[in-house]
Formats: sequence, C-alpha cells, structure tokens
Amino acid sequence: MKLMTVKAPCKINLALDIRGLLPNGYHEMDMVMQTVGLCDTLTIGLREEEGIVMTCSDVSLPCDESNICVRCVKAFFETIGQPPRARIHLEKKIPMMAGLGGGSADGAAVLCALNQLCESKLSCEELCEIGFKIGADIPFCIKGGTQRVQGAGEIMSPVPKLSEELFVLIAKPNFPVSTKLAFQGFDEQKEPQHADVEGMIAALAQGDLFEICTKLGNVFEPFCRPEEIGAIKETMLEQGAKGALMSGSGSAVFALFEDKEKAEVCAKILSPQVEQVDVVQPLSTGIYELCE
Repeated sequence: MKLMTVKAPCKINLALDIRGLLPNGYHEMDMVMQTVGLCDTLTIGLREEEGIVMTCSDVSLPCDESNICVRCVKAFFETIGQPPRARIHLEKKIPMMAGLGGGSADGAAVLCALNQLCESKLSCEELCEIGFKIGADIPFCIKGGTQRVQGAGEIMSPVPKLSEELFVLIAKPNFPVSTKLAFQGFDEQKEPQHADVEGMIAALAQGDLFEICTKLGNVFEPFCRPEEIGAIKETMLEQGAKGALMSGSGSAVFALFEDKEKAEVCAKILSPQVEQVDVVQPLSTGIYELCE
C-alpha cells in the first residue's frame, strides 16, 4: 500500500469579526487567520478494496462516519467518480474543542493527500470547494499562511504575513467552549463590539508587532468564560507576551512573543493550570503546498 504522511497545522485568529447574517442563515464572518506549527500527523494510504478504515491515537475521538476525515474521503472520491478506498491513521496533537481548527486541518490534509495519491490533479480551489461543503475552516487550512477569510469561510484573500520569527504560545484550558453558545451570545447583543480587521491588515503591512497586538480582537471573547480566559491572558502578558487573544470560539488562548525563552518560561508557569500548552511559530504555507 502506498502511504503518505502529512502534517496538518492548526490555525489561530488574529482578528475575528461577525458582520451579520448571510441569506442562507450562516453568519457573515470577517477574519484574519494564521497557520501555526502545532500539527496533527496523518498517515493516509489507498486500500485495494473498497471502504474506509480510520484509527486515531486519541481513543476518545470517533473514527466513524461522523469524523470529518471520513466525510472528506467520501466527498473526494465522489468528486472523482470512484468508490472510496482509504486507510487513515491520525496522531492527534491539536487539542479538540479549542477554536484551533484541528478537525478542519485533518480534513484538509486528507483531501490534499488523496489528491496526490490518486494523481487526480485537482486544483487548490477545487479542493477548497469540496472541503467547504464539510467544514467552513477547511478551505483556509488547505491554503494556509496569513489570509483574510470572509463570507462563511469560503472567500479568502492573502494579506501581509505575520513574521515567522515570532513565537506563539498556545494554552488550552481545562474546559471546552460551545461554538453554538458563543454565536448565541454574540447574537443577543444589541450593539456588539467589532474586531478591527482592516486595522489588523494595515498593522501586518507595517510589520509592526506593537500595532499588530493592539489590533488583536475576537468578538467571541466576552461570551466564553471571560474570567478564566482573562486570567490566562494576564499571565501571558505578565511574562512578556506582546499580545494575547482567545482563538476562534475558544477555549484556547494564544500569545505572541518575540523571545523564545520568555515564551517557554510562560509555558512552564501555565502548564499546571491548563490542559495543554505549546510553543510554536507562524507558518507561511498550508497543507496544499506541503503536499506538493
């Protein structure tokens, strides 16, 4: 069996705003998203016989038809007009229910790897179209880097990159956050606050970390256990982070550091208080380029 091993990097949201509702009922998002080097690892192969077999290092993660990877296999083979035949093993490192897009990254990795294994030569855009039907963050995970993401997640445009010389500390608290409740909390606001997406893009263009950190914003933060999230952010800033923010709908919190040693010291301080903590760096590529 021909096998392919792919790294699936997670994402953070440098800015996350909601502009309203789309005609289809989905929220209209406006975000600046960034790929970082906290990765799951997937080993994917083509079976001789029809069917999908999936295993995972985390026994709590279902590997049945509810899994986004299995759904991506089915969608891919349906697109190329063949019966599904794949074996997947997932080594899980990205925490779940954290706002880091781990499931979407895994699904994106499956699509890109199968495109190579089957020699299908689908374009990046075609893979994004397949992925978007399954998960709104999958197109971004396929393309990666630093992107402005709009609509329901299907509209992407590259923006100036976050420096790959920075260090990103990611802390996942000991509690999940319900995405549904986060959206509900935002929807109930009469005059909601908005993240400054345009300001973030301008700050990235300047390459000024101070300005970038002043523009960090996430409209979900006030509705996602703000006291606990705030305490983690406070520790990060006390230990030398230039800025800190909750990612996605939570509960993971990230901080931007210029100094690796300070980031690692902060990680040691936070470690007893949280479920998982990692120090990584920004990436300029997505899974499509990693598979090329």
